[in-house]
Amino acid sequence: MSNPKRISPHFHEQEFSCACCGQVGDKKRLMILVTKLEQLRSLFNKPIHIISGYRCAKHNKACGGVTKSQHLTCSAADIRIEGVDPSRLAKRAHAVFRAIGIYDSFVHVDTRTIRAFWDHRTPKETKEDVIINEESKSSSEGQLPRPKQKEESTKPVPRRTERKTKSSTTPSK
Repeated sequence: MSNPKRISPHFHEQEFSCACCGQVGDKKRLMILVTKLEQLRSLFNKPIHIISGYRCAKHNKACGGVTKSQHLTCSAADIRIEGVDPSRLAKRAHAVFRAIGIYDSFVHVDTRTIRAFWDHRTPKETKEDVIINEESKSSSEGQLPRPKQKEESTKPVPRRTERKTKSSTTPSK
């Protein structure tokens, strides 16, 4: 087996090849993507693992990719960094990429020129959600307890009185 072709200081061409046919698609677009991935890598100073790069139409359909996927043009990669949460990776990726999708275990980045963001993480119940749910169960009507209202003051409220002024008593001419 031949040595993998290095296309940048930290990436090899085969990392971006289609899992189905082994092709890498448009090499000019691949180099634009790789340049941006090198910039992102420098922000973490950790290796970026390429989960998916270029996809041929057959492979894209098989893995549930959208019809006009950026993977089809070699303009996208699904990535992860060991020990870095996808939400943190996505947040930092905004410094380099305009289009970012966040998933449970990886982040999609692509080089399209318009901004795009999507979040396809599985909803998870947070600690705050659990506390709110427990409080609502303990309430007799199933509603959250209302905050205590301020007690009304027992001090008398001063009354407004009208004053008569010269202008109000003088007939108009």
